[in-house]
Order: sequence, then structure tokens, then C-alpha cells
Amino acid sequence: MTPRPSAIPLTKAALDHPPTATGQRRLVLKRRAWLGGVLLVGTGSAYMVAAEPPSRMVGFIILNILFYPLTLGVTFLALRRTRRNAAILKTYPWRAYPCEYPHRSLESPKVIRIKFTDNHAPTLRFTPFSVNLKEKQNPRPDMIWFAGDIRYGGVVSPVGGHFPVRVVPDAPREAVPDGTPEADELAQRADLVRGGKVRTT
Repeated sequence: MTPRPSAIPLTKAALDHPPTATGQRRLVLKRRAWLGGVLLVGTGSAYMVAAEPPSRMVGFIILNILFYPLTLGVTFLALRRTRRNAAILKTYPWRAYPCEYPHRSLESPKVIRIKFTDNHAPTLRFTPFSVNLKEKQNPRPDMIWFAGDIRYGGVVSPVGGHFPVRVVPDAPREAVPDGTPEADELAQRADLVRGGKVRTT
């Protein structure tokens, strides 16, 4: 027997739900602020290097060369990934499903297991950053709102749709249910699949 979803907004797309639209805007603003902060740090570092003799700044320069490009790249990519979130939320409506949060070590990414049907309860990984979704203003930790394709992942939020987070299959090679041509077309439009490959970011 397939679990019955709980009450969800009767909208054609998840992004039409006002709390979801607000949550998505908040996510974009937060990541823009991160990018702005990283750029300010880079500007300050360049000023310090220019103001001091290079011999006194060798260690600082090496640290900047090693870590700044990586930090800038990760922050920029995280901001770009919000577009994929928006594409998914514009394509799919919210659905509600039972869920649980399997225990992982501190070093492992946090994951969620969603029971889409009795025969399909995949483990999905939060991306690009781990998040403890169970504690994010979550009135029903045993339920999750999901927008996406049950085969390829999508976006989840605590009940209410206010905190959208991207999820991808934790084991992308796992067997998935067959889909219809219409479902395959939606997955392509939402950029969940490209060139026959599941997008795992």
C-alpha cells in the first residue's frame, strides 16, 4: 500500500506556494551574501599583500593561493545551484511522504530516507551542503514535502514548504522504478537528468 500524502498546497508548481517562494528567495540572498563576503575577503587580502613587503607575507600569500580559489569556487557553484532548485520547484508540485533520517557519522553528509511507495524508499543526500532538516522549523519530523521525480531526486522541505533543500540519490546506480515518457520529459525540463545521466549536484 502506498503511503497517503498529508495536506499540501493545491498549486500546479511548488514555487507558486508563497512560503516556498519566500524560502527560495531567502536561499538565493543568503548565498549571494556568502559570495559577497568571500569577494570582500579576497579584496582585503589583496590590499594587505600590496601594502606589505612580499617577504613578510609569504605564508599569507601561500594560504590565499591554496584556499581562496577553492572557497570562491564552492561559493559561486552553491549560488548557481539555486537555479536548479528553482527549475525543480517551477516544474513539480509539492507532495508529502513519510520519512526518516538515517544516522550517519559526523563526517558523512546528512541524508533522508523517503518512503515514496512500499517498494521504493531511497536514501537521498542533501546537496551542496549538509543540513539538519529535522530541526529546521519542522512541525512534522516524520513527514517531508517533496517536489521532483522519485527516481532522480528533487527538492525537499519540512512540512510547510518554507525551507527548500536540494536532494539527490545517495546511491545513483540503485534500481529505480520505470517512468512514463511524460515523467521523463518533466525530469529533463527540471534538469534532474541530462543526456540520460542523473544530475547529482
